[in-house]
Amino acid sequence: MDAWVRYSLDPRNPLRRFVFDAHGNAFRFDGKQMVMGAAHGTVRFDHPVPQPDGTVRHYWGTVRVDYLMTAGPVAVVSGTSEGVIGEPDGTRMAFSVYADPRGHRYDRIGFSWGAVDGRCLRMGLAPAPFTTYASGRGYRVRHAELPAVPDGAQPPVDPPPCTEK
Repeated sequence: MDAWVRYSLDPRNPLRRFVFDAHGNAFRFDGKQMVMGAAHGTVRFDHPVPQPDGTVRHYWGTVRVDYLMTAGPVAVVSGTSEGVIGEPDGTRMAFSVYADPRGHRYDRIGFSWGAVDGRCLRMGLAPAPFTTYASGRGYRVRHAELPAVPDGAQPPVDPPPCTEK
């Protein structure tokens, strides 16, 4: 899944590219204990920045996926950064994808640093898909049912409290 999207909040630099390769599920069970983060893969993104000399410099970033949940044409993906866009390695980042059934030109995505305060981002929480498709192959979401919950299942361990950056 690969497309350029329009990012209207940056009129001087209105395009971003996102390449998704995410598989798996939101959680799994280890015995009866629910464990969040049963996905794998990557999200790569390109933030091209026009330079004063007229050239364009491409800033690529990568997120290691650990969470994926789907419902129809919508997916929420999150993971941790590999030290990108001024954030330290391991910063949680999240995405939403809407693969419009009418065709790729209607696809949309959202990304956690694009329009929300991501200082306390939890696994699986992403903004609504606020961008619009510009070009590329587009996005495809394949629905995956959540794992069956066994009798006597234990909830996941609470995440650590958020701390302000």
